[in-house]
Amino acid sequence: MSVEIKFIGEQEPFSYTDGEGTVYRYRVEDSGALSIFEKEGKGYVPVDAGPIAVYGPAAWFSVSGDKFSKADRRPGRAFSV
Repeated sequence: MSVEIKFIGEQEPFSYTDGEGTVYRYRVEDSGALSIFEKEGKGYVPVDAGPIAVYGPAAWFSVSGDKFSKADRRPGRAFSV
């Protein structure tokens, strides 16, 4: 699934989607920043992978799509959501 972000001051939303089956997840950080993650095919987000993009809290006001969850990490690996 894609992640769609509505940025402050923009009319049209921006969408993370590539049409080739890549799956994206988002996470709202404690600071209010928005982090975007890319899954490996339909598998998992690698444990050592950082976000592919981070937007400050003053840049965006709405996000939709699939939220990053524990299910997005490979079982048996320690991480924080």
